[in-house]
Amino acid sequence: MLAVAIKTEKTNSAVSPLFGKAKFFAFYDGENVRIEKNEQKGGVAVVNWLAAQGVDTLVIKEMGSSPYAEVQKRGMKLLYAGDERIEINELITQYENGLLEALSPEKVEQIIAKHDKNHTHKH
Repeated sequence: MLAVAIKTEKTNSAVSPLFGKAKFFAFYDGENVRIEKNEQKGGVAVVNWLAAQGVDTLVIKEMGSSPYAEVQKRGMKLLYAGDERIEINELITQYENGLLEALSPEKVEQIIAKHDKNHTHKH
């Protein structure tokens, strides 16, 4: 199953650049889209929740290093939603047509560096 962070509860919601703090996630099982509210706190908790839902593929815009380490540990596949605004239905069409970029470790490092530069944690 595929999961992607989205901005709103609407079925035509735009993909969210957030991952760990995304308000909602869309789940796609190859036929249907289901939207669920994200009650988790932080990226690692989100990855664990998604794994418990049967997710094996994540589509992201950004992600931090801790959730990425958890994704790797679980053997999940990461695909890139790109930098431009994209709605969930268009993203699924791109996914079904094999047009989403599979993220290499090098590309993920660039995404994490961008994420860390734009994002400060207040612990």
